[in-house]
Amino acid sequence: MNTLLAQPLRIGSFTVPNRLMQAAHSKQYSDRVESARETAYYVRRAEGGCGLFVAGNHFVHPSGSIRGFEDAWRPESVAANIAMTSAIHDAGARVLVQLNHHGAQAAPQGPAGPRPVYAPSRMISPSTGVATRELSHGDIRELVAAWARSAELAREGGFDGVEIHLAHGYLGHQFLSPLYNARTDAYGGDLEGRTRFPREVLAAVRAAVGDDYTVGIRICLNEHHEGEPGRGLSAADLREVVARLRAETRIDFIDTAAGGYHDVHWVFPSSAMPVAWLREDVAALKQANPDIPVFGVGSAWAVEEAEEVLASGIADMVALTRGQLADPDLAHKLLTGRTETVRHCIRLNQGCLGRGSVGLPVTCTVNPDAGRELDRLPEPGPAQRWTVVGGGPAGMHAAIRLAQDGHPVTLLEAAPVLGGQLRRAVRVPGRDSVGLLLSDLERDVARASVDVRLGVPADVATIAATTPQRVLLATGAVAPTGDTRTTLAFGSGFAEPAPASIDAWTAMDAAQAASGPELGPQELGPRVLVVDDDGTAYASGVLLSLVGAGLDVHVATPYETLLPHVGTGYERQVVLRTLAAGTFTRTVGVRVRSTPDGLRLVDQLTGEEREVGQVDTVVALTPRQAVRVAGLDAEGLSDALGVPVTAVGDALSPRNLDAAIHEAHWVATGRTLPSRES
Repeated sequence: MNTLLAQPLRIGSFTVPNRLMQAAHSKQYSDRVESARETAYYVRRAEGGCGLFVAGNHFVHPSGSIRGFEDAWRPESVAANIAMTSAIHDAGARVLVQLNHHGAQAAPQGPAGPRPVYAPSRMISPSTGVATRELSHGDIRELVAAWARSAELAREGGFDGVEIHLAHGYLGHQFLSPLYNARTDAYGGDLEGRTRFPREVLAAVRAAVGDDYTVGIRICLNEHHEGEPGRGLSAADLREVVARLRAETRIDFIDTAAGGYHDVHWVFPSSAMPVAWLREDVAALKQANPDIPVFGVGSAWAVEEAEEVLASGIADMVALTRGQLADPDLAHKLLTGRTETVRHCIRLNQGCLGRGSVGLPVTCTVNPDAGRELDRLPEPGPAQRWTVVGGGPAGMHAAIRLAQDGHPVTLLEAAPVLGGQLRRAVRVPGRDSVGLLLSDLERDVARASVDVRLGVPADVATIAATTPQRVLLATGAVAPTGDTRTTLAFGSGFAEPAPASIDAWTAMDAAQAASGPELGPQELGPRVLVVDDDGTAYASGVLLSLVGAGLDVHVATPYETLLPHVGTGYERQVVLRTLAAGTFTRTVGVRVRSTPDGLRLVDQLTGEEREVGQVDTVVALTPRQAVRVAGLDAEGLSDALGVPVTAVGDALSPRNLDAAIHEAHWVATGRTLPSRES
């Protein structure tokens, strides 16, 4: 048993039962006030052992309200907050509330209509592109009072304390940072001036709630302004900020963060970022503040090493936020030493932040039940013999869940190993975290008594021989079939005959190209042209693999920007920087035209053409197609077998990992696929 994790901790006016927490994270489950859905999400994780939650982004003023978030300033929030906090307390955990204003990052369209966007100074918002309005002294006084009043309402609502948000490039952080604050009055200039607004907010909040209530901060520990080194706040600067804040007002805890919207991959780190991205800065902050609880975000090398964070003196609490989104029982498993059963977060940011960033409720790639804790599953019917065709993520997940519900399951996989496209994805530089999912699925398949048959290409007779009553088709997708040496799909989805000279090149599909960094000049030749009609994370994986192999890569795309569909997972900046660090060039807004003399780039706006130059290999990133069994889709296969057949994931329509696992989950639990719901 992890003895340090299990120790209670005093945080101001209350005590948490253990040292595991979920930091604030936006989920889009509520609008204006807390909801039953949000409550159910927290209660499920409290029942799973989590000791402390921070309910994130409760806005203190109407000028910062955003659809899909809670308003701390609304008096009617108190009743909704009491319902949520009481349920969390009954489940044995404690809960803080984060009080915030997005400032320059606020949406220019509020719930009631258009509005100005306020910030310390006039600037262009890095998140919306809107020119901001500089806060007047009267505006500042109004916001300080709003923070204080919101804290009073939070206390009335049963929260155990409040967290003042001074990170992530939001308003409190904006006043601190020279990247946002160019004021020359008392609220700008040197560190004394730039800390004035947060100091006034903290003093007003403390006066409003009294000394017998917990007040803390979430603070940026390092701005990591990689675009202009030396201009942003360093870790040492921000430790000095903390010292100045503490000198005037009692602060009961420090929660940690990094970056801002100028370098957003530090705010919402994806798999491309280091696992323990904040570890050193958290440790330095704790060393400078030994007398106050410090919450360690991004400080554990792995969830199984949460205890080590405490043992090393890095922090007093360990925040495992996405980890508990993926596995709501993670805290209990760590506290009882049952780490061999953990379902791991793979940090792709697709199901969580990727959905939240486009205004959809957050869920989880590997845990389709996340955020759906109120959903009632259909009652399990009588056991049926299922045959699952395809041993990739969709097929493995479905087989596990069906077997756990008592159904006899046969899993047919043509390859000699399970995993499907996960085995390619894990070899992409920066996506090794996918290996956690692969390991978890292999472990759970082995434990679920699934009849796994490897090296068995499926046809109608093979499937029929398993005597199924139901069939799940999870065969995945491949690049378009055909002779890629004579026909390539180039630019904007148009297929053109390749010139005779194409035979001088090796033409391959994206799956071959993404086979891993071991590909090199000997296999492909040193110069590779990638024709990208895709623009998604699938395309970025191919590019990262080729650049990581040391090849000279030129990507041509009809889109007006490179990889336009990479970004909702907040990894776009780090992906582009990784590519730029290699031998890499890009041409956007073009299609590729084949001529008898070779390949030419055609500008889609002007029609101007130019030669591609010498190329050894062409990789065409064109729409993939679902793998069929004996040329049959699910309906045709059902007719041939005489039993119901359901296709999921790429076998239904080529998309991403979330679609594969979620659709497999819906079918395995007896639910209707969302695409079939009325």
